[in-house]
Amino acid sequence: MQHLIKKHVLNGEFDLVRQLMSETDFMEFEEAYISSAHEVESMMFYTCILDMIKYEESSEMHDLAFLLLVYPLSEYEGALDSAYYHADASIKLTDGKEVKSLLQMLLLHAIPTPVISDKKAFDIAKQILKLDPNNNVARNVLKDTAKRMDNVVVDINELHQRNAR
Repeated sequence: MQHLIKKHVLNGEFDLVRQLMSETDFMEFEEAYISSAHEVESMMFYTCILDMIKYEESSEMHDLAFLLLVYPLSEYEGALDSAYYHADASIKLTDGKEVKSLLQMLLLHAIPTPVISDKKAFDIAKQILKLDPNNNVARNVLKDTAKRMDNVVVDINELHQRNAR
């Protein structure tokens, strides 16, 4: 399947990719699609997903776009910001009730140059823990971001003393 995906995507035969996806278990398709994109690293893989989203927008397609942008295409300028768009769309389409979609946002916080703030990561971690109280990723993010947010709390008295000088 991987060979067919690669061939159809690179030839711009997106309708054949869509057909292949509909005939296959989605998880199997997703794995083959990402593997194909790793081999070639062409923006055509992203273009194909956007074309498929035009036909039928779903959280699964946004999740696939997210995976594509954070793994094989992450070195392209703006890829991680685009990944944010897809993670956000997936969250909206699932009404914030899918842990997988929410965890994508936390991944965008864990990278060397975070795409989301500590506050947003903190809020998302809380949302995940409401859905899955034992989620260790969310627990760790909650602890780490809470510590950092406390570290940036400014002492009002200290500010007042600086202004008085």
